Amino acid sequence: MPLGTKKVFLPNFTLALVRTPHLPPNYAQFIVPLNINKLDLKDYLLHVYNVEVLSVRSFIQQQKIQRAKKKDLGRAKIEWYRPRAIKKMTVELKEPFVYPPEPEDLSP
Repeated sequence: MPLGTKKVFLPNFTLALVRTPHLPPNYAQFIVPLNINKLDLKDYLLHVYNVEVLSVRSFIQQQKIQRAKKKDLGRAKIEWYRPRAIKKMTVELKEPFVYPPEPEDLSP
């Protein structure tokens, strides 16, 4: 195969693994973008990390309504808005997963 002809898939999204001590060791939870579905996550974990997934559960967590103060010609104007929702997915793994130890030294 000539150099540079192999296609490489680099996703344009980020997944965040969440530490969940309340879940059993064969479950892991991720924070994912809103446009990722269960099949995408299952396929991603299998092809990138070689992790087999038995099932996936997802839910969207709405954020609390917040207010923003804006000054409008000397008067304070209060506007209400809702921040973007967070999508979380919990996967059931075929093999148990052990979280790496938390770093103790957080200095740069």
